Amino acid sequence: MARVVVVSVAAGGGHKTAMVSIARTLSEHAPTLDVECFESTVESLDALHRNSYTFNEGFYDALYKAGDLKVVQDVSSVFLSSIVKEVADEFRPFMLSGNYDTIISTHFVQTFAMLKLREELGSSVKILAYIPDFDESTVHFAAYKGIRPDAAIAQSPRFLAKLNRRLGVPRNALHQAGYITRPEFTLVRDITKEEALKRVAALPFAGASAIVPGKRTFVAAGGSFWVSEIYKEIKQLGESEDFQWDNAQILVVCGNNEEAYHDYMRLQEDLSAKNSAVCIVPLPFMNAEQLASVYRASDAVMLSGIAPATLYELIEAQAGQPVVRRVNPGPERFNLKYILDHNLALYAPESDDFLSLMTNFSQSSALVDEYNHAHRLAAEKERAFAQRRAKSMATFIENLTTNNLSNGYRITPRYSLGSTLMRNFGKAGMRKSGIAAEYFSMLMSRSMPRSRRTT
Repeated sequence: MARVVVVSVAAGGGHKTAMVSIARTLSEHAPTLDVECFESTVESLDALHRNSYTFNEGFYDALYKAGDLKVVQDVSSVFLSSIVKEVADEFRPFMLSGNYDTIISTHFVQTFAMLKLREELGSSVKILAYIPDFDESTVHFAAYKGIRPDAAIAQSPRFLAKLNRRLGVPRNALHQAGYITRPEFTLVRDITKEEALKRVAALPFAGASAIVPGKRTFVAAGGSFWVSEIYKEIKQLGESEDFQWDNAQILVVCGNNEEAYHDYMRLQEDLSAKNSAVCIVPLPFMNAEQLASVYRASDAVMLSGIAPATLYELIEAQAGQPVVRRVNPGPERFNLKYILDHNLALYAPESDDFLSLMTNFSQSSALVDEYNHAHRLAAEKERAFAQRRAKSMATFIENLTTNNLSNGYRITPRYSLGSTLMRNFGKAGMRKSGIAAEYFSMLMSRSMPRSRRTT
């Protein structure tokens, strides 16, 4: 039996959830494969992401938008060399064992590390790059000494077409990804929204008992780190005379963000002292079953970030109308484009528009029902499409693992004068106390609070 290992790294954006989705897909639709999951313990990449977002969000976004340029990819590989080494060292025993036929990597830095390690060890293992976002940047299809992964699976068909057109990746080495969530999100489809809300009210969390079955329930989610980004708007709703708290309540999914959890707890205490009808319930880390019940109980979901992992969990749990308040720099703009093109969410980038929409939802159950009816039709269509893609994806991975779909292809590095100067600058900066070294050292060493709320 051929063996596959799906590798995830802590980098935000649902990489672990993507790993679980792939593993479940293969277990259901490719039973001839022996599938394992490996979750990296390397946290440097996650820290770099978060600090880049918060230190200079505009610079990070500009750098990401330039990610298709080869010079940017070359310089990035130099700057990220220490993280690449961490990832490679952690996975070295797996590749040395020779027990695996295919590695599925869910992050481009990890993919680069796997390519480098395979070259170093002379391994014949196949490397498949999985891109969990609807991203279109070729940075996700890493190259080491001109050698790319054996194949790519991506949410975006436009990205796959770009790989074929710009990099010459064979079409039979490319496939669109599907998505299957954890079974807990499927199980709640058998209960009503009211039953789900009763389950949530019975959870052993502080404040959960204040949840009132029958009230319109708005859930704030989008990632534990980013849920603080809509603190200001939730506070304004709590202070508004127009928001109908007698008919509505807000649940905030804080996850493992303890600072955000305590911030929202204090907010509820302050607001309820002035208006006893205010009900804001922050929820700590929950398992999949509990989170699925929260999503199922929602009439609307206020999102402070959006990734396919969250999107498909909401769809599977038959959550209420998603309202995207903001997106993170980098790949999330591609995610936003996809969900808007497929009528899977509303988008309120301006605070006033967001507050107006949520206030209207609190005032009119008919309006909420109207939006949810339209959303449910689009969501069920997308769910069926994603499941068909998942089944086809499993067959593709099975064929890749048991056959040689394509030979390794090499892209001869060609460096312009500007590219050479930038690479030398990067290398020099990493070897000694240069500008590049100082910048990335600063990002890695900054103390990053878990909460980003602004009062």
